[in-house]
Amino acid sequence: ATLATGAHSAADGATSLASGLGTLQDGTTKLRDGLDSGLDQIPASTDAQRNAQADTIGDPVALRQDAVTQAGEYGAGLAPFFISLAAWIGIYALFLIVKPLSRRAITARKAPLRITLAGWLTPALLGVVQMAGLYAIVAGALGFHIAHPLAMYGTMVLASITFAAIILALNVLLGSVGQFLGLVLMVVQLVTAGGTFPWQTLPGPLAALHHVLPMSFAVDALRQLMYGGDLGQAAQDAGVLALWLVAGLAVALAGAIRITSHRTLRDLRPSLIG
Repeated sequence: ATLATGAHSAADGATSLASGLGTLQDGTTKLRDGLDSGLDQIPASTDAQRNAQADTIGDPVALRQDAVTQAGEYGAGLAPFFISLAAWIGIYALFLIVKPLSRRAITARKAPLRITLAGWLTPALLGVVQMAGLYAIVAGALGFHIAHPLAMYGTMVLASITFAAIILALNVLLGSVGQFLGLVLMVVQLVTAGGTFPWQTLPGPLAALHHVLPMSFAVDALRQLMYGGDLGQAAQDAGVLALWLVAGLAVALAGAIRITSHRTLRDLRPSLIG
């Protein structure tokens, strides 16, 4: 009885195995048909297309660099900023030893315009000499290539005499306080001029000052002229510097008119060297 029962169980297992093998065969057939159908849907590609696809998968992002012009080296890249900074420092130092307005001329009741121009011309002419020496160092001693030499030197001179007018106006209008503000203004422009890092990274208020303060335009103009950039942009920058020059002289003239109209006892006893 036990043998008969075991034989019956074996027969049932064989029947189940046969049924499972049939199901497996059906699934294998469906898998084969599905793979054949999917294979037919794959587009045919050439070796070149497959290589291009492999390159795209391996390097999905392509970087293209477009440069209008190049500075060439690190020192040349910073040169426009330090030229502008040197021009400001040179003029500022001159006003530490040169009186903004001659008290003798004020006492002698000279014309305010004449007094103003005399107070501006001395540091301006010295600034021209300073820029000549600085240009010789940049182009000669350091050997930096300058795409537009004459325009470069002319812009350096324009920046220097503009800074002279601005610092003169501060001194005439506010005296020693104005002299100190000239130093503060220099420090602010160290940040806003965009000479050592992009001004676009500045906070909003400082970025706004970049579009107003004169050193920003001096740096940009010198870059365009030194590297061979956009001459039109350099001309616009020079125009803004010229506006600052006229504005500085106008403020200094207004201060000279006020001083000559309201003289003090100190003005009547001018210094022997004033």
